Amino acid sequence: MPFDDLLADAKAFIAENALGNGIGLCEVPHLAITQSTASRTKTCSVVDPMIGLVLQGGKVVNFGSHQIACAAGDIVVLGQALPMVSGTINPTKDQPYVAIYLGLEMPILRNFYSELADQVNVAPASALDAGAADAEFIDAFARLFRLRRDSVALKALGNATLQEVYFWALRSQFSQPLHQIIHADSKANQIARAISYIRKKYREPIKADDLASIAGMSASVFYESFKKITSNSPLQYQKDLRLLEAHRMLQLSDSPVSRVAHSVGYESAAQFSREFSRKFGAPPTRFFDALTT
Repeated sequence: MPFDDLLADAKAFIAENALGNGIGLCEVPHLAITQSTASRTKTCSVVDPMIGLVLQGGKVVNFGSHQIACAAGDIVVLGQALPMVSGTINPTKDQPYVAIYLGLEMPILRNFYSELADQVNVAPASALDAGAADAEFIDAFARLFRLRRDSVALKALGNATLQEVYFWALRSQFSQPLHQIIHADSKANQIARAISYIRKKYREPIKADDLASIAGMSASVFYESFKKITSNSPLQYQKDLRLLEAHRMLQLSDSPVSRVAHSVGYESAAQFSREFSRKFGAPPTRFFDALTT
């Protein structure tokens, strides 16, 4: 079966590249494979728009006030950059979590708009969706992944196979996040402009009215659309960016908590500690103490 063949091919790639726990890039542009072999601290990151396929194991993803669980055989579709906290579900050395992710090339994706115009719904909805993948999508995804083994085939067939993957993803019942961004004038693309601004300026004070202006919306429509798409208010989205960056810094450096708080935009270390504990269930001092003892 195509799914079993793809899983075997993915495991071969992991073994060839001694991937272990982590993410590996292959010769196919924007295509990456990830593996997790053991339970560990939840992953905190801002994930850019992508299409994924879970091959083994499962994962729980939290973004804003929303949570999605995905399992082997599920397609994962993300249409906006979202700050996420995720964790694999009971992976082991023999049964690790394995998934393949494909970044989006918007010009190619938008080429399908005219063919799928009658199916496109640009009403604001969640930027992330997941569920059982169709056989056609799995087959196309498997063929795209196999092209890494043949540079001549990749050059000749890569774009066509990529378009096929996009096509079947757009035909999926979980494609709403893609349909939102395929239309250049959709509210999702207006929200994307505001998200881009927040990501650049997240350390600085940001006014909601300024974000609404950047998005080209009234304040009320902007807030409602932002909440539907990201499951977050604009302010909480900014806070999540700050807290995820602080989480990363505390894991990778021995900087004092107060310095980390200031570097991500907090004037009050006490406020930072409260919001960090609320987000991650533990105070930031726990990370600092672990690194300095």
